[in-house]
Amino acid sequence: MSEEKITTEEAKPVLVNGEEVSEGLIQQELQMLRERYSQEMSYTEMDEKAAKIESDARENAVERVLLMQKAREEIEELRPEEVEARFLALQEQHGGSDEFNKRFELTGDDVKKIKDDIADGVRLEKYFEKICAGVERPVEADSRAYYAAHEENFRIPESVHAAHIVQHPSPELPLERVNADLLNALERLKKGEDFEALAKEFSHCDDGQHDLGWFGRGQMVPSFEEVAFSTPAGACSDIFQTEFGYHILKVYEYKPAETRPYDEVRYDIESLLYDERKNEAIGAVADALRAEAKIENLVIVEE
Repeated sequence: MSEEKITTEEAKPVLVNGEEVSEGLIQQELQMLRERYSQEMSYTEMDEKAAKIESDARENAVERVLLMQKAREEIEELRPEEVEARFLALQEQHGGSDEFNKRFELTGDDVKKIKDDIADGVRLEKYFEKICAGVERPVEADSRAYYAAHEENFRIPESVHAAHIVQHPSPELPLERVNADLLNALERLKKGEDFEALAKEFSHCDDGQHDLGWFGRGQMVPSFEEVAFSTPAGACSDIFQTEFGYHILKVYEYKPAETRPYDEVRYDIESLLYDERKNEAIGAVADALRAEAKIENLVIVEE
């Protein structure tokens, strides 16, 4: 199938067992997918896969509706206070009851719809708990096996804590003056003067923040990074140029790359594996529901 972008405006509403999948739910799923994929691929790759990501969001929304429909069957009764407490919390997030109603100009029907949606959310949570009740927690052997197979995920890259003096040549500040100022600063540094004091005197940092804190490779431009990672801890660099100007850099401290020990990440791994098992259980239920469902107008974009 073509990768041409398909928008919800061009398509008929998706129906799941006769219930319309709302545009709001699709957009919510789309936002979550974009946030996840932004950590795994470049913006260019995301643009290239935009149609597929939108298609996946629609499919996820369909599964969500299927699970919600089943949750309404399985979890019929809710305690009113469960819904009311969440509604009150929602109001507080928007400045309280009066501000909430004023901001959104809610009618009685609107409030009922919001509470119905909250009730659906509570039912879905309870249904997920029911599905996952029999999911086994990982044991230490599982966690250690995962750690051994994914050790690269627990690598902490090398990093430096550095500060800099920077000047930007301009028609009002010719390069000759910049060189003279920085040579003066460098000579005074070699004589033991305080770096921070000289940075305040000479640097053109717009925010006045000469200390750059800790940073790893890939966080600065390559020309700056090359100097930062080749300057010994406690030392200052010579004058060097980047696309942002002319710099003198001081490295306060350096940390080599290292792997976080197993004991430090054990509980994170156990939580990850347990969540994966629960998601698999929920996914299996969604697949079974989908096999029996009547789904209309769902356009799927293949890779």
